[in-house]
Amino acid sequence: MKRVLFLIVLLISTYLFEIVFLYPGNITDEAYYYRETPQVSVTNTTIYKNDLQHYYKIIKTVEKTNFDSLNKKISNNQNIVIQNFNSSIESIINEITINLTLYNFEKFRQNNHGIKGIYVNGYDMNNEKKMDNIKNILVQTNVNTLVLDVKTDNGHILFDSEISEVAELNNERIKYDTATLNDLKKLKEIYLIGRVVVFQDPLFANTFREEAVFDSKKNNIYSQNNQYFLDPSSKKVREYTINIAVEACKLGFDEIQFDYVRYPDSNYKYMVFKENSDFENRVKNINNFLSKARELLNNEGCLVSADIFGYVLTNKLDGGIGQNLETIINNVDFISPMVYPSHYSNGSYGYTNPNNHPYEIVSAALSDGLKRGVNEVQIRPFLQGFWHTIKDVQENIEAAENKNLDWLIWNNSSVYQLDYFSKLES
Repeated sequence: MKRVLFLIVLLISTYLFEIVFLYPGNITDEAYYYRETPQVSVTNTTIYKNDLQHYYKIIKTVEKTNFDSLNKKISNNQNIVIQNFNSSIESIINEITINLTLYNFEKFRQNNHGIKGIYVNGYDMNNEKKMDNIKNILVQTNVNTLVLDVKTDNGHILFDSEISEVAELNNERIKYDTATLNDLKKLKEIYLIGRVVVFQDPLFANTFREEAVFDSKKNNIYSQNNQYFLDPSSKKVREYTINIAVEACKLGFDEIQFDYVRYPDSNYKYMVFKENSDFENRVKNINNFLSKARELLNNEGCLVSADIFGYVLTNKLDGGIGQNLETIINNVDFISPMVYPSHYSNGSYGYTNPNNHPYEIVSAALSDGLKRGVNEVQIRPFLQGFWHTIKDVQENIEAAENKNLDWLIWNNSSVYQLDYFSKLES
């Protein structure tokens, strides 16, 4: 908060500095121009014959003076001053915004003993039975965060958007608005995260085919298990996704979480990208997207996170998908590694059936990430809320909390048991 107050003082000081000092500084050239140009002197009323030659010289000087050019020079310098001033003000306001956002986030974490969240499938927002259960969990347990779809795996936008591509794609499937989000916040002080699927979008891929990954063998856009991937280097894809995210931020979300922010997880050799799919390009394209998104969203008052594969915590490169731990962590506020025990192959961390050892698998995976120097606050894992017993889910949570980490639970059907979570004291 001290940082925010300092920035506000700096903002006021900058304004005064511009008015009192910078503006005159910028018109130094004008003053020099006037000084070097012979000026019309103020004369006495009485003109003597001997002074006529002198006044003729003055008249000639006035005739030669290009007043249009002089006025233009003054105007240009004034514009430069205004532009510099506006740029300075905008920069300070952006810094105030992000510092206030971080302050409010940390205050929320401290008041609520960390982020403890569950994923809600956006299509379930109109399912009264499921939403009643979600609301009951919020009211009765320590769960204080919801992850809600903004842009889905199907390419649908779940709120009323004004983006031109949305009209062209006809992909709105409105499930909520600002009032809906506010109603959730009235139940309890909660933190709202908007999930945005990035480089997997069947509607966008089939409409803007030149922006999709191409399959040279089939001479068609590439698909993988009915998923259609977009080229991560595509400017059109990036701008569209970021614009959706900014709209969602303004709608009332506290954070935007990017999912499928990666290349296809396949060794299929016939995939064709606009840029060669090597380690350098993959990592560059993923991080360029996240960096730009974070800059714009932070300026709007939203924090930014990215879902990553669990093995990224262990793999020192990018796993062929563009997700490299050491670089991606510098371009988001948080990462959510999906450390689902069921997704680890047999033998991982010495366990024949990893899904039967949730505590051990989650603990080992998170340790791999922490050993690589990632700050505890920045790792907020997605834990398994499916194919598990109540005790298994509790062990997932325990593994994260024993490392002082926040957590989120994933269940694609939005189905959670009250007993997964710690009850609030009455």
